[in-house]
Amino acid sequence: MIKNGNVLCTFDPETMLNELFEDSVVEEQLMGIYFSSLWDQYDQNLLTKEKMIEIGRLQAPELEGEIRKLMREWVRHVDLIEENMDFMQHLHDLGFGVYILSNIPEDCYLYLKENGLFRDIDGGIFSYQERKIKPDFAIYKALLQKYELDASECLFIDDKAENIEAARTLGFYTLKCEDPYLLAKDTRELLEETD
Repeated sequence: MIKNGNVLCTFDPETMLNELFEDSVVEEQLMGIYFSSLWDQYDQNLLTKEKMIEIGRLQAPELEGEIRKLMREWVRHVDLIEENMDFMQHLHDLGFGVYILSNIPEDCYLYLKENGLFRDIDGGIFSYQERKIKPDFAIYKALLQKYELDASECLFIDDKAENIEAARTLGFYTLKCEDPYLLAKDTRELLEETD
């Protein structure tokens, strides 16, 4: 199973804010408002885009224009990692089941779908649909149940230690993606070890 988020695409809030605003004071304020627990709630569809704007405006009314721009344009700063997309297609062509388990809000899901991220997968579970995020065991179990998968036959790849630990606890083989550009190499090596 290959996951979205610095594995198949990049999402770095600091870089995104810098690209959007190029003003360190604005970037710092927006980072503080949005990229802690608030964004997790957005990923889970517990807050709408309008509610995210409203919360931001209450905390920093002078940044209303910047807040609206952030919520309108942020998805365009999520970039597909083409090498990993190609590798995912290669695995799919070899007959491996490829599933995505992602903490992702609906607007980003639609953007990535439009840009081809989900064309070579066998299925996926997305936080905005389940209203749960990794590392909550429930979202992993939802994937296993929906696609009748056995965790002991699945390789879970992620860039976050807590998500890896949750998967390992549930019986998955795991691979921590330290460098997304080494994903194919690291995956091949792990698959050779487990043969």
